[in-house]
Amino acid sequence: MSLNSVMLSGLSALNAAQSGIRVASQNIANANTPGYVRTEMTLSPLTNLGGGSGVDVTGIKRAADRFLATASYIAEGNKGAAAARADILARAQQSFGDPTSDTSMFGDLDRFWSALSELNVDPSSTLRRDDAIGALQETYAQIHQVGTDVQSLIAEADQRIGESVSEVQDLIDRISKLNDEIQLTKRSGADASGAENAQSALIDQLSGIIDVRASPLAEGGVHVRTSGGALLVGEAPAKLSYTPNTAPFGSHGTISFNADQGAQANLEPYITGGELGGLLQVRDQDLPQLAEALGGFAGALGDALNEVHNDNASSPAVGSLSGRQTGLLSTDSLNFTGKSIVAITDSNGALKQRLTIDFDAGTITGEAPAATYNFANTIGAFTTALNTAMSAATPSGSASFSGGQMSLNVGNGGGIVVQQDATTPSARAGRGFSHFFGLNDIVSRPTPMFFENGLKSTDALGLNAGGQLDFQVKDSAGRVVGTRSIAITGALAAPSATWGDLVTALNANGTGLGGYGSAALDPNTGQLAISDASGFHISLMNDSTVRGATGVSVSSLNGLSQTATAARAVEVDVNSAIAADPGRLAVGRPDMTTAIGDQLIEAGDNRGANALADARDKPRQFPAAGFLLGQNTSLTLYAARLGGEAGRLASDAQRDSDGSEAVATAASDRRAQVEGVSLDDELMKMTVYQNAYAAAARVIQAATEMLDVLMTMGVTR
Repeated sequence: MSLNSVMLSGLSALNAAQSGIRVASQNIANANTPGYVRTEMTLSPLTNLGGGSGVDVTGIKRAADRFLATASYIAEGNKGAAAARADILARAQQSFGDPTSDTSMFGDLDRFWSALSELNVDPSSTLRRDDAIGALQETYAQIHQVGTDVQSLIAEADQRIGESVSEVQDLIDRISKLNDEIQLTKRSGADASGAENAQSALIDQLSGIIDVRASPLAEGGVHVRTSGGALLVGEAPAKLSYTPNTAPFGSHGTISFNADQGAQANLEPYITGGELGGLLQVRDQDLPQLAEALGGFAGALGDALNEVHNDNASSPAVGSLSGRQTGLLSTDSLNFTGKSIVAITDSNGALKQRLTIDFDAGTITGEAPAATYNFANTIGAFTTALNTAMSAATPSGSASFSGGQMSLNVGNGGGIVVQQDATTPSARAGRGFSHFFGLNDIVSRPTPMFFENGLKSTDALGLNAGGQLDFQVKDSAGRVVGTRSIAITGALAAPSATWGDLVTALNANGTGLGGYGSAALDPNTGQLAISDASGFHISLMNDSTVRGATGVSVSSLNGLSQTATAARAVEVDVNSAIAADPGRLAVGRPDMTTAIGDQLIEAGDNRGANALADARDKPRQFPAAGFLLGQNTSLTLYAARLGGEAGRLASDAQRDSDGSEAVATAASDRRAQVEGVSLDDELMKMTVYQNAYAAAARVIQAATEMLDVLMTMGVTR
């Protein structure tokens, strides 16, 4: 080996040792830096004409493991999703409270049942009436609070989605910029590990917000996609945007994806994890189901109490009964079967007139004066006949139906009582005459509280012109595949339009929901329902329809929207007339077989209070609501299941969070074992490189001394 080769070998060894010391020092300095991946130096021999001439530093690379990094991204995404759900659902469950706690809405409901039991002892007690009404008001106040809390949590989740989208945009912008820096550095032959570590830390942070996969590029840098395949970082960063809607029961938009490129898409179907995925699930599935279940409970409780209260009567009987908002028109078919009885009393409570309504025969039979009044099968015709019959009584009364509400009144201090016939009770869509029209409701709502409306496909549609139903259709992956609008114009706005015509328009292919689902009127209840076809989900996004002068929309009448169903939790309350005058609380049960001139309701009668208390344990059919399936059970068990399901949802989410956190920790530890810095190893490398540096220096020194000797020998000659 020539002396020149020896010098070059020594110099290359010095450079390699210096680079090794620098790499080891950098690793040691960042041993506790989160997300730091240690760097390693790669060496290769230098040759000159087949002979060794030193060592070359061919590269400084990060000890990154792509597969462990991907596992870590998956684990962090699952952890972020589960933590977001657990946090929000735990607070929702806290709002519901412990079903066994006295301070929860369930405790208030128990106090109401207890107050009814106390009222049985002395039904004439004003104080006990006040206690019963107050307990029921407090129960609904608690339901309102829980319903409001759930809507606030939905709004919070939506707001956090907007904030997370902004954070994702910032992170992918920074990752994209580092791609350019890494590629430029690599092309210049410099060490790009610093920029790569910074980029890796950003991807780690991104993986907790949205589920991602990173693919390394040959020229340096990465492409980043969601696990669903949406490209977040390619040649340029994707452009994301989202506008939250914090209005209660409001519809939510979608996360826009590259809208500025003319290819607007919804990113949500491509998100399967991360905090964003968890927030989307809790906003669109978990909390709405809780809200639906709570609204179903609020409506079912009120409906069960109203059923009993409409067969009860106060003592003395009240002089006016104002019904609920039915959403019906006077031209609608009456569609009742069976019999009902309307009794009119004088100011002393003596029975003065008994009107037996036979809906099957279409007659109203009076006894004092004796007369028969015929009516056709429409609500308007029936109301006219009932008004005529009541007007002939002494004291005289009246009946009216306007704006979807029926009212019965008696003048001169008289009273009015409505009750089912004992042998052939009346029924429309499963509810008796007084119960269906809500003539003596204890609980009320400004819009329909139940949706079994009894309409027929041949009934007039009655929708005012200009309204519109807007639907959105998604496929099984959550992608928006179509929108449909049914406008109330032309034939649908004509007086001759029927509910059957609306069903036909909804089911039309191309212009309606045909192919995506189907609409139909239930022949037993009259409720309009829309069923999804396999692989699709139809959502009602907007409803501006109004039926006549009722102010009621198609969705409110049939329960097609969350506003119609879940909003019952914040809108159903004790009838304002009863809340203002507890004397209107009907705790007696009139004997409709009483002779004309005798007392209709005995003072101190507690049979009505007993019937109200018995409603707690009486089995009844509850329709499906949110995560609560349709079931035949009692109010007590239904309330317990509601509280239990709210608790189960929260506890399951917490278990998922705990489990995913453990998995994320294990994945991070395993990755750190491979990619992290071991101080012992680095200090050992530092020693090796220092010794190598000293050895290389000695080689150079020896070569220098040899050269000096040779030079001296040459001078001597």
